[in-house]
Amino acid sequence: MNNPHPASTVAAKLMMAKRVLLLTHQRPDGDALGSTFGMREFLRGNGIAAEVLIPGPIPHRYEALCKDYLSRVFPGELAGFDLFCALDCANAARLGSGEEFSADDIRGRNFICIDHHGGNSLDADDSWIDDRCGSTCQMVMELISYLNQPINPDGATFLLTGMMTDTGCFCFSNTNGNVLRSAALAADYGADVEKIANHVFFSKPLKQLKFEADLVENALRIECSGQFAYACITGEMLAKYDFDLHEDEGLIDILRSLEGVTIAMLVHRRPDGWRVSLRSKDSNYPVRPVAVKFGGGGHAMAAGCTIDLPEFSDVEAVILPEIQKLLTVNIK
Repeated sequence: MNNPHPASTVAAKLMMAKRVLLLTHQRPDGDALGSTFGMREFLRGNGIAAEVLIPGPIPHRYEALCKDYLSRVFPGELAGFDLFCALDCANAARLGSGEEFSADDIRGRNFICIDHHGGNSLDADDSWIDDRCGSTCQMVMELISYLNQPINPDGATFLLTGMMTDTGCFCFSNTNGNVLRSAALAADYGADVEKIANHVFFSKPLKQLKFEADLVENALRIECSGQFAYACITGEMLAKYDFDLHEDEGLIDILRSLEGVTIAMLVHRRPDGWRVSLRSKDSNYPVRPVAVKFGGGGHAMAAGCTIDLPEFSDVEAVILPEIQKLLTVNIK
């Protein structure tokens, strides 16, 4: 007897639902927004009422793509949904539900999860987790293919957006044949590649370019014989350029793109500590173990953690030895 498709349970629940609330992680990126809005278009195209909840601001680069969503859902309104679907969210602490309700309030109420993060701990009632996929948008595209149902061009555009952003426009090591086949299917359904390129990749405000130049000129530090580049974003820099950290997606790639650099790190202060983002451009040097050591997680090549220490110099003191060890032990 053939094994069922790993998406079969969540697919069945989606197609049997009448009204679905789609959620993703806080501070949504291209994959989070692409998968939720893409899923919304797919469900609506199949006669299923679906709403996206984004309680915080949407990054400027995605504003022209992502419209007409809910910013708040109160506890008394939860009964109006017969299915809750979290996409691209690895744990309950990061679920973008706002202050009105939490993951605990929807567990046991037909709560499903679709995600490509290893170590997912959201503990939904049913989940489809596959860390071999380059993005959650790829998983949604595969689900659509499994169901043999179409999606409209707007939905395909959303899904291709997440596939492109999470793979660095198909340049990162998480790009494989399945990724490209899913992207091709989105294109076949009418995804607007030009629209994605112009809004997401080729449309930066001037103040952001100035901020990035200042970051490289004045905050960049290089260690480990040029293999480790990192920078700390200060409050003064944010104020000087009126820069919103919700726009920081892709910022670390400026550091990663430096010649000779293998691992990049970007750090900024948050109320709960220093947020540390780590990226690697060589699969021989995965950064997820470093993030996990400090209570974080993520993907092998893109991970992060929060470190509650007084000063940035304290963060340097604990992170730098781990990076030095990684680059030494994992020599090819």
